Amino acid sequence: MITENQKKAFGFSGTNLLFDEVIRFLQDTQNTLVLQAINSATKGEDRVHFCGQADGVNYILSALVDLRKEAMKLNGLTVDEDLA
Repeated sequence: MITENQKKAFGFSGTNLLFDEVIRFLQDTQNTLVLQAINSATKGEDRVHFCGQADGVNYILSALVDLRKEAMKLNGLTVDEDLA
């Protein structure tokens, strides 16, 4: 369930520089972790560690995008607008 504060914070119309940069940062971080995980020099537990970190970042990234979609709907905006 989305809170009133989340509805206000994430249900903005148009773009938001902070939201866009947070999404970009998370995407860049996820890409870096995936590259470290699949690097041929990464072995054993280190590979598992990087995979787990990448999965965690993916969860947060997906949760933020889903929260944004839900907040936009609740504010009467279409979910196809301005999504990262």
